[in-house]
This record gives sequence, C-alpha cells and structure tokens, in this order.
Amino acid sequence: MNYYKVLLVDDEEEVRQAIAQKLNWQGLGFTVVGEASNGEEALEIAEILQPDVIMTDIKMPFMDGLTFCRRVKQLLPGVRLAIFSGFDEFEYAKEAIRLEVEEYILKPIDAEELAAVFTRLRTALDKEIAERQDTQRLRRFYEESLPMMRQQLLTSLLEGRVETEILHPKMAEYGMNLEASTYCVAVIRYDAPGSKEEQPGTTALLSISLQQMITERLTGSLQLRMIPMLNNNLMLLFLLQAGQTVQQVVALLNQLFLPAKRLLGLQLSVGVGKQYARLEAAATSCTEAKNALEYQMLVGSGQCVYIGDIEPGNDDTHPEDILFAEEIVRQIKVGTEADLHTAVQALVQHFRNSTVSMQQYQIFLLEMSAELLKLIKSYKLDADAPQISKTLLENSSMQFSSLDEMGRWLFEYCEQLQTRVRRERKDTTKTMIEHAKNYLAAHYSESDLSVEAISSELKVSPAYFSTIFKKETGLNFVSYLTQLRVEKALEYLNTTDEKAYIIAEKIGYQDPNYFSYVFKKQVGVSPSKYRAGGKTDERDPQT
Repeated sequence: MNYYKVLLVDDEEEVRQAIAQKLNWQGLGFTVVGEASNGEEALEIAEILQPDVIMTDIKMPFMDGLTFCRRVKQLLPGVRLAIFSGFDEFEYAKEAIRLEVEEYILKPIDAEELAAVFTRLRTALDKEIAERQDTQRLRRFYEESLPMMRQQLLTSLLEGRVETEILHPKMAEYGMNLEASTYCVAVIRYDAPGSKEEQPGTTALLSISLQQMITERLTGSLQLRMIPMLNNNLMLLFLLQAGQTVQQVVALLNQLFLPAKRLLGLQLSVGVGKQYARLEAAATSCTEAKNALEYQMLVGSGQCVYIGDIEPGNDDTHPEDILFAEEIVRQIKVGTEADLHTAVQALVQHFRNSTVSMQQYQIFLLEMSAELLKLIKSYKLDADAPQISKTLLENSSMQFSSLDEMGRWLFEYCEQLQTRVRRERKDTTKTMIEHAKNYLAAHYSESDLSVEAISSELKVSPAYFSTIFKKETGLNFVSYLTQLRVEKALEYLNTTDEKAYIIAEKIGYQDPNYFSYVFKKQVGVSPSKYRAGGKTDERDPQT
C-alpha cells in the first residue's frame, strides 16, 4: 500500500509529538515523514522530503503559518495544506481560503476531528490520481489533440526534414501560428511502468496523461507546441516572447518531475537545447536537447539538463547525422572505457558485415574525424595539445592493413580524447566551484543572496549549479552559506564587542532572532552564551 507523506510544523515539540501520536496514520493511509519547529526550517525540509500534506501552526517564530503556506505553494504547487490555530478569526480563515488551504482546524485538536480531516485529504488525493488515470478522460484529450498534418509538419521541422522554402507556406495552409521572438526545444524521455501483459494502449494513455499535465502546468507561463514520438519521447517547441529566456524553460520543466512520478508513476529525463532567433534553427536546438539527455547520468535524475551548462563553446553548427560517429562521440563524452570500446567494435563489425570498399570506409573515417575535431574544438582541447588536430587528420586517411588495425587505432585515439574531456570537464567544474566560493565569501553579508543570484553570476542554470555545488562541496547551497555565515559570526564574537543584532546584520540576517536560532543550531549555544564563556579572550557580554 502506498502511503501519503505528511510533514508536521509547530514551534512546540510537545504539540508535534501529540499530533503524531493522536492518529493511526497508516490506517488512514498516511505516514509522518518529518517535523519542523519553524517555517524557515520547514521550507528546507519540504524541498527535500516532497510531502503530499503539510500540517502547520498559524503562529510561529521567524515566519508565520500563512507566510509559510504562501511560500511552500510556490515551491510545491501540488502540496495539500492543513492549518491549525488557536485564533478563531475571520481574517485568518479568509486568507487561508485564498491560499487554497484545504483544512483550517482550531485548537485544541480533537483526535476524532483530526482523523476526519485526514480522511477527507486522503479522499481528495485518491480522487486526483483516479482522475489522471481515467481512461475516458485521457481518450477525450487524445481526440482533441492537434490534427495529424500539423503534428507531422512540426516533427519534420524539429528533425530538420522540411525545406525552408515550403515551411512557411505549409504553416499558413495548416493555420499554424508559430510567431515568437526566439525558440528553443526540450526533449522529454519517460519510462512507463508495467509489463508486457498490460492491456494494449496503456502506455499510449500514460503518454496522453503526461501531455495533459504539461499543458496544464506550463502553458500559463510559456507558449509551446508538443509532439509525441516513438520510444516514450516527447518533443516540446517553446515559442519565447520578448524577455523570456531558456533559463525560465529549465525552471518550469524542473517542476514536472514530482507530479509525473507521484500521479502517473513516470520517471522523466529532460534535455533542453539553446535559444535561437529563427524558427528554422529549432532543428539545431532539438539536436542539442537530445545530446543533453545523454548527460543525465552525469548530473543525476530528477532535473532537466540544459546543453549550455554542459558543453562549452559557441559553435552552433551541426553536421549531418552519422549514426556510428554520434555513438562514438557520445561515449567519449559520457561513457566508460568499456562503452567506448563497444561502440568502436560495433563500427568495425558494421564494416565487416558490409560490402563497402576501402575508399568508402576511409571516407567515413574522414567524416568521423570531422565529428572528433568538433569535439576537440568544443572542449578547447587543441589549445592544450596543438598537434592533436593534425595527428587526427593524418592518421584518419592512412592505409590500414585490416579493419582490426583501424579499430585499434580509432579506439586508442578516442580513449585519449575521453581522458582529456574528463579532465577538461573536471577542471571547468573545479573553476566554477572556486568562483562560487569566492563570490559567497565576498557577498555573504547580502540578505537576499540566493542560488539564482550566484547562478546568474556564473551563467549557468540554478538546477545545474545546485547539483554540481553539492557534489563538489558535500553541502547544499543553503547549508554551505549558513556554515559560512556562522563562521563569520564566530570571528566577530571572538574579536569584537559588537552586539548580536549588529553581527546578524553584518553576516546577512535581517532578523536577529533567526540569527540566534541558526547560530545555536550550528554551534550548540546562543551567541550571548558563546561570548560569555565560549572563547579564551573573555570580555563582558554586549549582546
């Protein structure tokens, strides 16, 4: 049985324990996954645990319950909220209704009333999932999809199979308006649950449900066109208006992972291409989005990958697709040595099974060399090794005595490139993290310092920065910044007589009480107690 996750938020531990013990949670279909003593702490926990229901007091330190509900709805739009309070006032109830709070409960909380509340919440959550899985509703959505001719034209556009001179006349013929300031493409790959014994069409219906979810959650902010493909893929063409950026696309797509998993049981992988001014360049962005998907294993699941974060360089041209060349280049970028060896051997076997002449496979090697030279340029490897390009061209056109000899040379050369790419990516990541640390050291005193601000400084997306930062430092952004600020507070407490509220302001905390709370959580004592007896150079407390 699947249990819905509940987060309890109250500044009194006794209240939280009492609520946790009042109910047979599993009997009602829930499990309490976490507790928090204030809104700030609850936001961090909610982002990590992704609860289905949050039950919170309305009056807490640092952040009241209504403010917390407002912020958590922005962070987790699908979460269900239940407020309990000792304040029987109309204004609180009115604001709670505006925030789409499902339940408003007055203290003291009665066990029977609380059970009734969570029974209603369970019914609502079950109904939401059931509606998503309603076959008839999914079929109606499918029947209302865009006509097949529009879909075929969009598919041809994104796959680069439509000639420029016929694109716009065909769009006019089909009544398609794709006018926008800029364009970018995302590719979504989804893994459907179940087995081969399922009724025919189940996977197709899940695809339709995912399309409906995307339409409902994204079209209010961005214009897009959606094309379902084979092999559980969706292509999304975004029509960006003036001022809209690919970073906004990435941020909104990142919000799809949780509801797709919770409501449909689908695990998503998402790649996003770059932003272009011409509609005809959408094919280029689509190719980049597909390439970005291959990096999912490097950055981890649960977020979309933007190609501009991963692959350096500004070369926007793309050669004609070459199946084996693309696979070998992909393994150089993200595969293991064994994967690369398998890709090269597949090429050798292809030539062995074909009736191609020596000249034909040498032509292929030259085309393969062009792909590798693009890779060298993209990662700026030729600046590291000036002879690398020359060596590649000389050897790719040489006469090999056998296919096996050709395969050995190609593998050895590509293996060297694989090592160089890994080193370059590691160096780039290290440089970015050092820049981030230096930026934090210089700006920690700014109260509005955020992941978005530092990502803008580094010119990467917030999701990518957060993943890499935690991977390299072992801490998420908030924990690292908190630790840095507390270290600075300790310096001030050890070397100055300034009052705690002055120190709080200097290290980026506008609320002195919240500073004291964070300090005690990190150090174990309050700032005043630390100053009174926690340092060797004792001074009179000035807090």
